[in-house]
Amino acid sequence: MEYEQMIATVRQRAGLGENEAVRSVQAVLSVLGERLAGREADNLAAQLPERLSGSVTRNPEGRRWDIGDFLKHVGDREQVANADHVRQHAQAVLRTVAEALNDDERHDLLAQLPGGIIDLFGVPTPRG
Repeated sequence: MEYEQMIATVRQRAGLGENEAVRSVQAVLSVLGERLAGREADNLAAQLPERLSGSVTRNPEGRRWDIGDFLKHVGDREQVANADHVRQHAQAVLRTVAEALNDDERHDLLAQLPGGIIDLFGVPTPRG
């Protein structure tokens, strides 16, 4: 998926303007990358458009955030206080990311996440 297509898809799904959609995508990718352990953040970044790959934070240990922590950090980075809006934006971004990844990468990524965060992707839970 190309950069412009990802931003346009997030804009439509979340009802955001261009700048807000870019900020939301960057915030969600940053927090998601920080949540992932090992080289999974690198693998995720490699499948994203080049203009977005730098938004994926690398943290080899990974954070053990649950859905509440995850959304709090997204809201802080996105600078959005309304919890419902933060969830809507995160869901729009993560559904779009899920569509951009190949099946193996999507499976590996979801295998590291708790159910609450997986639900935001809108895809079936991976089987271990």
